[in-house]
Amino acid sequence: MVNVAADTLRPSPAKLLVWLVCASALLAETARAIILVDTPNPLTNTTAPTGIYADSGWDFLGEYGSSLGTMIAPQYFITAQHTGLQGSTFVSTAELNGSADVTYTIDTAANGGTGYWDIAGTDLRILKINETFSAYVGLYAGGAEIGAEMVTFGRGGPRGADVVQSAELKGWQYNASDGVFRWGTNVISAVVPSGVGSLLSASFDAGGGVNEATLSSGDSGGGVFILDGGQWKLAGVNFGVDGWFDFNDVVDSGEFEAALFDMGGLYIGNDSDGWTLVPDGAVDVPSHLYASRIADNAAVIDSIVGVPEPGGLWVLFLAAVTTVSVRRRPGARRKSARRC
Repeated sequence: MVNVAADTLRPSPAKLLVWLVCASALLAETARAIILVDTPNPLTNTTAPTGIYADSGWDFLGEYGSSLGTMIAPQYFITAQHTGLQGSTFVSTAELNGSADVTYTIDTAANGGTGYWDIAGTDLRILKINETFSAYVGLYAGGAEIGAEMVTFGRGGPRGADVVQSAELKGWQYNASDGVFRWGTNVISAVVPSGVGSLLSASFDAGGGVNEATLSSGDSGGGVFILDGGQWKLAGVNFGVDGWFDFNDVVDSGEFEAALFDMGGLYIGNDSDGWTLVPDGAVDVPSHLYASRIADNAAVIDSIVGVPEPGGLWVLFLAAVTTVSVRRRPGARRKSARRC
């Protein structure tokens, strides 16, 4: 999905990735969500995916404060470090599990009294609960993410005001939060090194299709899922996007965050480090989303949560008329069924 111009121009993550922090003091200003390229309809993709995307991760998510987490073991979920500690509960809402709200409490005595584990050199954080999840998703431990279609999930509002440069639509600014769960798809185009470990990258393309999506504030901690041998597995955790952007390179307060399918003609950077003009040519230069890569850390994660590699614990269960593969604790009952 990434054209030559976009590959050539890929920014340095250390300088140009926007850490869309969801710190409690900033929640009213920064909590936004999945942006879709094909529609401004705020109701699009706000229920569980169906068809070829059925069982692609929706029911393994939960609310961790204003952020999201993904259930990966009987008593553990994974999220993003940069969102900070988000309270004492993790909630599998009725909207996500198709039944009723289930509230789990964080085991604050775990790991020497912290209640969580930060994986060194990454943005990944694992938390332990006191109760037990009835189901959880497997980790993608392979190395073949590039070219794979991904499904990602987030919370917040739909796209905002048009970004227009030289009379051409370039994308949309982020809108105010509405707290709604949304999902979208993309294709993983690269694995990018960064100061917080390897990041999966995908470009936000105008012609990407009806579900083509990127991230914004409020999406951090949400899962990125890919198919592996017919099974949906967790391949990444939402981290960030390209930005900031501006219409000029003057130090001022005019910079903005946006979901851009063409950065051409705009400046990218920030007032402190400077602004770089993205050349505006005949070919679009899309912005990118980034997610912390699970494959590099699967062994460390399994050593923390105590779940063997997929095999003995992979079983099949029916969700309505669709088959889904999950890692399920022995004896568990079957259930129906920006940064961000």
